[in-house]
Amino acid sequence: MSFPASMVAAAGLLALVPQYALENTNILGFAENSRFVDYNRLRADITVKHEKYEAFAAKLMIDNVAAFVQQPYNLTDDTSIYRGYLEYRGETHFWVIGRQRIPLGVGRVWNPIDIFNPIDSQSVEPEERPGTEALHYENAVGQLANFDCTLSRDKGEARLKGYLDFADVALVGLYDNDTKLDIIGWEVEGELFDTGIELRSEGGSFYDRETGSRHTDFIAGAEYGFANSLTLMGEYRFNDDLESDDLAVRVSFQPKILWTVTCLGVESLNDHSFFVAPAVEYSTGDESTVNAGAFLYHGSAHDTYGGYADRIYVRWFVHF
Repeated sequence: MSFPASMVAAAGLLALVPQYALENTNILGFAENSRFVDYNRLRADITVKHEKYEAFAAKLMIDNVAAFVQQPYNLTDDTSIYRGYLEYRGETHFWVIGRQRIPLGVGRVWNPIDIFNPIDSQSVEPEERPGTEALHYENAVGQLANFDCTLSRDKGEARLKGYLDFADVALVGLYDNDTKLDIIGWEVEGELFDTGIELRSEGGSFYDRETGSRHTDFIAGAEYGFANSLTLMGEYRFNDDLESDDLAVRVSFQPKILWTVTCLGVESLNDHSFFVAPAVEYSTGDESTVNAGAFLYHGSAHDTYGGYADRIYVRWFVHF
């Protein structure tokens, strides 16, 4: 007995399992130059899987962003795709094609080898990283080794990572046609013996195709969490092309179960300009948080961190 093609197609659609989520983020900000900003992001998150083909999945995240800037006056309302990709996750092979986040680097404040979506430590939401239209592939070449590569329009990377007893170590090769750079880099992350201190480093040798010169850019960091929820993190960055040395220290603490207090301090060791970014977060429920914080700068207008205006903000996040 045969069935019409329309019935077969309908049966296939019924086997699709969609998952929906909706979240809204609103950020009110005020800078010392009398600049008021209201930023609102409504994000729809849709994931679709198939009951029969569990290794495949599709992800679509759509953002509607409305922003108001007081001075100079500006009002915008844009809708865009934050993430949109298809993926296959097998036992040893993993493929992703579309607009995605490319995971590179181990730094917390800086990640110099990330040519796709580097961290912006002066952002209210440093975890928000613009996606890249790319083809990404990973292969588990062994129980303790993994290979991945990424190709986008103007950038690419290939990385071999080994999971050793003392650390996770990776060798990375990258090219960036936008900046005309070729990079040979590394990632290292592991615990210092059995002390609970986590050490990490990333960086590389950067070759400039236009000038034929090379420079080094790397970070080295350490992090330790105490039993009372206090966490200390330090990170150092060196870039001999910019002749810069920077040091970052972050403290995080939970005085109560629903409260988290953090403070990030970053200083240029060359001109001694710096900024501090204190913040407090309160969980108003399982699906809602409120953050308040500031970015406070010190230094002259010609210093690394002296030319920025102080700003404060309040961020409200709710997940539906």
